[in-house]
Amino acid sequence: MEKLNPMIVINNSSGTATMNQWMLPVRIEVVEHPDKIEMIYKETSNTTYTMYPPSPPETRVFKIVFSCVDGKWNKSERIYGEVIPPRGESYKF
Repeated sequence: MEKLNPMIVINNSSGTATMNQWMLPVRIEVVEHPDKIEMIYKETSNTTYTMYPPSPPETRVFKIVFSCVDGKWNKSERIYGEVIPPRGESYKF
């Protein structure tokens, strides 16, 4: 696959293009544990809706966990969480 910009991904084998709904993730926190490292990211949606009053863009958070097992680094898939609204920048995974 070829990436022209963060919003469009072109698959050369099939000639199809897909639109990425999410902006590039922004790392917002790194949490170090004795046996792992958690990287926490936030993404904002590129999709907007034409309605009044306009709603703010959707955001989501995810973390990726890096751990060392038998001398090799392991990287988890994205683990999605939720933003806890009253506290602003608090997240639950």
